[in-house]
Amino acid sequence: MSKEEQNQLNSEAVEENLTSDDLAAAISKAALAGNFNEADALRERLIKIDPVNLKLIVSTGEIIEDQKTKLLDKDHLAVWDALYGDLTEEESNGLFYSMESALLDTNKLLQVQGKISNRLFFIDNGKVALFYRKDGKNMIAAQLGRGDIVGESSFFEISLCPLSAATQAETKLYSLTRSAAEAWQEVHPGLYEKVAEFCRKQGKSGEAIAANELDRRSTRRHPISGVAGAVVLQKDGSPGANRFKGGLSDISQSGLCFDIKCSRQETARALLAAEVELALEFDERPQAPLQIKGQITKVGFHLHNDYSVHVKFIEPIAESTFKTLPCQWPEDEESDE
Repeated sequence: MSKEEQNQLNSEAVEENLTSDDLAAAISKAALAGNFNEADALRERLIKIDPVNLKLIVSTGEIIEDQKTKLLDKDHLAVWDALYGDLTEEESNGLFYSMESALLDTNKLLQVQGKISNRLFFIDNGKVALFYRKDGKNMIAAQLGRGDIVGESSFFEISLCPLSAATQAETKLYSLTRSAAEAWQEVHPGLYEKVAEFCRKQGKSGEAIAANELDRRSTRRHPISGVAGAVVLQKDGSPGANRFKGGLSDISQSGLCFDIKCSRQETARALLAAEVELALEFDERPQAPLQIKGQITKVGFHLHNDYSVHVKFIEPIAESTFKTLPCQWPEDEESDE
């Protein structure tokens, strides 16, 4: 048995013999010392052994929250007053103590375009550049600083990072992981949506994406009817067991979008960045399916378990082949059929 396991057993044995008043005193001591994880764990123990002692349960909870509030980073609160001002004391503490602070040197990457990121960043001070690759060069999309957010697009949506981000000077920031935010559901219901709504309104990556036309495919998309059957590929490129299909929405030479039903968001999120082999069958062309490989870059959520799957092709469809597809062509373009 390891030393850590022995200490854990000893700690649990001691707790078994603690009275409710002993636990309350230990909770207060831990909270006053700023050991909030320990204080919360002891309070959970109190609730378990003495669930009817509501007065003690409430008072220890208040002690923990009061101490958390006293130890909040006042400079951070001043920068993010608009965010914290819309939260209750418990929600403010829940957000702050879910995050990690960091002081980063210049040229530190926060996220990479086209990759998965599970972090959201709140800049207290410093400079961060949002940029993208074009013709082998890094192109600046936006400059961020005090009071700006990094990563809201890929954090609150099922999407690969649309932009890269890197510090351009010494930068103080707080970061929030997706797992920490998801843990709020039980203890702080409603906090996730409040933070998400704030970030949607205040985040600047959407403006940067639109201004640089990064939300557009490299080739023009066209509405099309049919079915897309997808097989998720394994790391070695062989077909896996995960298969799904849905109705085609639109297609371009470089990618497509199709709609699926999915009962669990975790399942939809697991599709992000997956490479798939697609078999495309078109309503107006009963021929052999068009086979093509791509990578899932975004999974958009709609209502009633409806999702839209966005795929970027590994290799674009040749123009000669694309012109034969039964798309809804605009008047300025015509199919070769």
